Amino acid sequence: MKKSRDIEPRPGFFIRSGTFFFRYRDAISPAVFLTLLVATRPRQPLGSESLDMWLDALGLLLSALGQALRVAVIGLVYIIRGGKGRKVYAEDLVTGGLFAVSRNPLYLANLMIYFGLFIVWNSPAMYWVGVPFYMFLYTSIVATEEAFLRTKFGPSYEAYCHDVPRWIPNLGRLRPALAGLTFEGRRVVFKEYGTVAALLLTASMLLIAETISLSSYAAHTDRIRGLAGFVVLVIAVWGGTRWLKRRGRRRSRT
Repeated sequence: MKKSRDIEPRPGFFIRSGTFFFRYRDAISPAVFLTLLVATRPRQPLGSESLDMWLDALGLLLSALGQALRVAVIGLVYIIRGGKGRKVYAEDLVTGGLFAVSRNPLYLANLMIYFGLFIVWNSPAMYWVGVPFYMFLYTSIVATEEAFLRTKFGPSYEAYCHDVPRWIPNLGRLRPALAGLTFEGRRVVFKEYGTVAALLLTASMLLIAETISLSSYAAHTDRIRGLAGFVVLVIAVWGGTRWLKRRGRRRSRT
């Protein structure tokens, strides 16, 4: 029996992987990170505590820049393209705001956050396993989204791809891209508070675990207690923001 020519070819491995990762990325990304964290130990570069502190600062700066990029993207242009029913979805082709500078600013921001945390932990396994895994995860997701957008929007999306790079921002387009836009701080607070809290908690716990692993609790009591107090503060702020968000939803329904 001959196969119908109208049957679409089965997506390749890369697209199938992207579809899977897109559907379960919110569970897979942190699970892999935690697995790597538990299975590895941090290393002090060249046995120097001062050099380790500089490395921590570099990693935290990279993660902070990634989070700042997420805040800027969400505050300027909010997209529904992120998915619906765990499937790639888009009502409109979003090309404004920072999407006029990079086609995937949110995924770029996520990679910056993860790579910054890898630098803080400074374990060879984090570099050799974590970096390739997260690069494959996000590039396969991007390939899946691009296939969907190319099918849905056709020439409009092709023109967008021609003008805007996939990853590295074209800063020459930044000023015209931001012209006339208003930053929505309230939207950022209620859409991004969970990600900000998760980053602050993860970074703090990494620093605590790294300090204990490389030295001792007694040698850095004040630092560890300060970080622990900061963790409690972040949890309190996260809980308060979550309560306010739920309260606002209940009011809008009544």
